[in-house]
Amino acid sequence: MKIVSDKFEFGIEKEYAIVYKERDFVSYLLASQQITNKIKSMSDIHENLVKKVGYLFSKGWEIHPEYSNALIEVVSPPYTLDSFDEIIDGFQVFEEVVSHLLIDFKEKNTNLKGEILLTDKFSSSTDTFINFKKEKITDIKQIILTDEAVTFVGSANQIPSSFKKINDLNLLYAGFISTHVTLHPKYSSRWDIKHEAEYFWSLLDLLFSSEYDINDNTFYYKGKEEIRCSTTPRSELISWADTTSIFYEKSIKQIMEGDAQEKIDAYNLFLNEQHKGNRTYLAKIKHIEEWTLFEIRRFHSGISINYMKEFLLKASKIIINP
Repeated sequence: MKIVSDKFEFGIEKEYAIVYKERDFVSYLLASQQITNKIKSMSDIHENLVKKVGYLFSKGWEIHPEYSNALIEVVSPPYTLDSFDEIIDGFQVFEEVVSHLLIDFKEKNTNLKGEILLTDKFSSSTDTFINFKKEKITDIKQIILTDEAVTFVGSANQIPSSFKKINDLNLLYAGFISTHVTLHPKYSSRWDIKHEAEYFWSLLDLLFSSEYDINDNTFYYKGKEEIRCSTTPRSELISWADTTSIFYEKSIKQIMEGDAQEKIDAYNLFLNEQHKGNRTYLAKIKHIEEWTLFEIRRFHSGISINYMKEFLLKASKIIINP
C-alpha cells in the first residue's frame, strides 16, 4: 500500500454473511473458506467474470474469510473521491462472483434445498451454524478462524433484552458484520501529533453527528423462535460490549472544546487503550510508512454506499490549521 501524501484517499472493507434459509429455519453456512479459495485460484468462476476479477486483484483488491467461516470480507485498495464509482463496481463484481459460486455449491450439495444468500443487511440474523451436510455446528472452535474467541467486556447483568435467550454470545458474534473505512487526509510536511489528534477528534465528531447505523427492522432467530429488536442487534451488541466507544461518544464535545494539548492527551489515551488490545468498534489508528491512517469501524455493513460517499466528502473537507 503506497500512501500519496498530497491526496485525500480512502479504502473500504466490507463484510458479508453467508446465510442459509429453509422455511422457518435460518442459519449461517460455513462456506467462506471454500468460496474465497475458489476465487483466489480463479476456478469455477463464470467466464465473463474472470477478466473483471483478475483486473481487481491486479489493482490491489482482496477477498478473504473474516473471523468466522460464515463471513467474507472484500477489501478495496486506496481510492480518491473522483473515482468513487470504481469502488462501487468492485464490490458489485465480487458480490456477483460469490453469488454464482453459491449457486454451484447448492447444485453440488442437494441436501441444501433452501436458499443460500450472500448478505450485508443484518448483523446478526441467527446464532445457528451448519456445514454442507446441513449438520448443526455448535463448537465455536469449529466456526471461527482465529485462535481466540472474542472476550466481551459488557456486564452479564446488563445484557440487552434481545440477547438474553442466546446461550453463547460468541456464536452471535460469529455472524457479526461491519463496514470499515480507512482514510487519510492531505498531509503536510509539518504533520505531527498535534495534527493527528486534531484530525482524529474532528473525524469522530463528524461520525457522532451522522446517522452511522441503519434502521432496517432487523431480527434474528433462536431456533424457530423469532426475536425482534427495537434497534439492530449490531447496535445493541456494541452498546453493551464496547465501553470505549460509548465513553468517547459521551465525551466528544468536551474533547472538541479543549486546547491542542488536551486533544493530544486524549488522543494518547485512546492509543494506549488500543495498544492494550482493548477492542473498539469506533476507530483504529494505523501506521503505514511514516503516515497515520484512521480506520472508522462504526458503520453497519448494510449502509448505503452513497451515504458512505457523503460521509467521506465531509471528512475530506476537515481543515487542520498548520
